[in-house]
Amino acid sequence: MRFGPRRGHFLFIFERFFRDFGLLLAAVVISLVLGDYQKLLENVPVLVVVLFAPISRLIQYLFTYYSIDDEKLLVESGWIKKKTQEIPLTNITTVDFSQNIVFQLFKVYSVNVDNAGSISGDSGKVKMAFKMKDAIAVKQLLLSKRQQPDPEIHNDRISEDDSGNTILAGTGEILLMGLLRSKALVVIQVLAYGGVAISLISRIFLSKNVDGQELMLNYFLSISAPLLIAALIIALYLLGVAINVILTTIKYYGFRITNRENSIFIEYGLLNKKTYTLIKEKISGVSYNQSILMRIFKRGTLEVFAVGYGSNEEDSQEVAILYPIIKKDRLEFFLKRFLPELELEKSPIGTEAKAFPYFFLCGRFLFSALLLLSAAVSTVFFIRLPIIKAVVLVVCLLIFLSALA
Repeated sequence: MRFGPRRGHFLFIFERFFRDFGLLLAAVVISLVLGDYQKLLENVPVLVVVLFAPISRLIQYLFTYYSIDDEKLLVESGWIKKKTQEIPLTNITTVDFSQNIVFQLFKVYSVNVDNAGSISGDSGKVKMAFKMKDAIAVKQLLLSKRQQPDPEIHNDRISEDDSGNTILAGTGEILLMGLLRSKALVVIQVLAYGGVAISLISRIFLSKNVDGQELMLNYFLSISAPLLIAALIIALYLLGVAINVILTTIKYYGFRITNRENSIFIEYGLLNKKTYTLIKEKISGVSYNQSILMRIFKRGTLEVFAVGYGSNEEDSQEVAILYPIIKKDRLEFFLKRFLPELELEKSPIGTEAKAFPYFFLCGRFLFSALLLLSAAVSTVFFIRLPIIKAVVLVVCLLIFLSALA
């Protein structure tokens, strides 16, 4: 064996620190503030459920070993149920790094291995955690069988220096990206998390089983004045804008893209630093995406289709961004510099008239039509207050028109 068998770094347990320990830490902090630990002790079953994720990570760390020889990567894992993965080095497509804030403090890197087998699922994905020296050594070994060796692996660093082939996205561009992206999903997430938080806090500290979602809904429905409803909608939108800007800035802070001979190197992140090396021959296309606000300001996000980038990572979809936000008239220059073989088509072909009806055979349109129909029925038979009727119908009509457009 050229490496291992070795466990990863013990900080692997804390890789998803805030997701695994967030609720537990919140409960402990609230107990400290209130000076009351009795409620915490009375809700041991709730805490056991919260601790399930970190305990499973601990078991995964203790019973997983990694080995690398001249031909393959071997991963042996499992406590009760044993599992062995053998991945030939010749099949490995990318080896990238990421660091959350805990890893940054201790100079530990998460090593993310991808190969052709992961295109149809997660069978080809392997995540390890090592100190910087071991992480670089593992990457060199894993890529040693590739036809074109990666010349950008350094012995003393992972980040790339600025050079004539590097474009660094400014903070203003990142802020603008967060400002112009769609806010609907963020608002829905805020309301969902708010309901969960209300339910959990009520259960632990008030000994009450409160449905947080129902409580928030009843509060919204209790508002009768049109001005208050309008103010609530505006407040939710502004909250979505603020949260979206903050999260986007944290996620893509320091975004840089470097053009190399055979690959493109992408690095970004503040609390969770990530690096990706995209092999040019593995890039199958690009996509220029615009929200409604982006279309108004003639800007959009440039995304890329590449193995190992944009895949489903720990239950959250990683957007494969090639550049955060770029003017439409700058696309041609950008692609000529980084991916000249993937220039956008200058004369797009229009859709035939007979294909037009099929645009409406999608879940979004059918759901919005059903929602509008349900709203119409509800306002006739169930909802009595005129102002609530008007609000429900207007909201559902706007959703329907948006899907129609």
